[in-house]
Amino acid sequence: MTKPFRVPRSRAAQTHQALRDEIMAALEPILFDDYRSSYKTRAEFEAAFASEMTQRHAIAAHSGTIALLLALRACGVGPGDEVITVGNSDISTTGAISQCGAVPVFCDVTRSDYTIDVDQVDNLITAATRAILPVDLHGHPANVKALRPLADQYGLKIVEDAALASGACDHGAPVGAFADVAMFSFAPFKPLGSAGNGAVLVTNDDSLADELRLLVSYGHVPTPIERRNVQGGALPPGYQNYVAEGYNVPLDGLQAALLLVKLPYLGQWTRQRRAIVSRLEAGLADTSARLPRFRAASQPTFRSYAIAVDRQQALYQGLRAAGVEAVIHYAPPIYDYAVYAGMFPNRDSLSVTERLAGEIVNLPVTPELTCDDVDYMIDVTRKLLNDD
Repeated sequence: MTKPFRVPRSRAAQTHQALRDEIMAALEPILFDDYRSSYKTRAEFEAAFASEMTQRHAIAAHSGTIALLLALRACGVGPGDEVITVGNSDISTTGAISQCGAVPVFCDVTRSDYTIDVDQVDNLITAATRAILPVDLHGHPANVKALRPLADQYGLKIVEDAALASGACDHGAPVGAFADVAMFSFAPFKPLGSAGNGAVLVTNDDSLADELRLLVSYGHVPTPIERRNVQGGALPPGYQNYVAEGYNVPLDGLQAALLLVKLPYLGQWTRQRRAIVSRLEAGLADTSARLPRFRAASQPTFRSYAIAVDRQQALYQGLRAAGVEAVIHYAPPIYDYAVYAGMFPNRDSLSVTERLAGEIVNLPVTPELTCDDVDYMIDVTRKLLNDD
């Protein structure tokens, strides 16, 4: 049996134990009552999350990957279009673009917070550009507010990948406020984690919300007033009406029930994550590690604490050997994956992305960590950084 990490990436089970009575009470109706309980719970979670994000609409989906695809489709992205994004993300980002028939166009990122370099976006826009897809990497808000005037100038949509940023704010508002649609993921290691896959799309655009609801549920229209066949005649009772080629990908009711229990605690857990990071910053401030820096308006949530070092593998392997579950996220860059061999020749313009891929090591910030856990992680990291 593998020895558990002294400082793990997640102690969600500990939190679930503390919330056990609430969680079991929420799950029981889904399992043992009328099947419609699942639909009701999902709708309640969507309403609660929309309120938390100060958005009019929230549409819950099976995973962040499919949610990004739905968002791009709802924004009209299709074959021959281009979508500007970053190379230091997950393959879900480029996969969603490619599976729409569109082409990812990579923009470099900043060395300070690892998010899209807004100053470089204008030069990448062409007649084929349809959307911009910034990523709130590691829970660091991309400066989407600064992208908004540029998108409006060229008639582009902004689809914000906030998969790692539940609880983060920017310019005084929850992330997603300046995008046309934003996606949040609830996979277990995310700041608001379910017990499996899950995601939600938020938007203030009524027409986008209608399109997203169609796409998440087969493209099916249940309302009688719109139940017309191709010839315009009324459909008989019991017949189905599909007005789009959608997918069967709503969020599972069990995951929605768990998330509905956990959502009220998101603010508390975000504060705990930030407190852990503050302790890490103080403990590593005088080392050779290059710590992320943030705009004054940026309030990250910290899915992890991403530091840049010269000897990435030595620190990564040393931390894990010492019982700290460090991770290297998003390396190599997406465009170096075998599936994209030879497809993206502009890597010379992505010098920061390239460099960060060989430098960043992610430290755990799960909110259940104690001060002793964090101090141990600091001590081990300092010793490894000074180990010649």
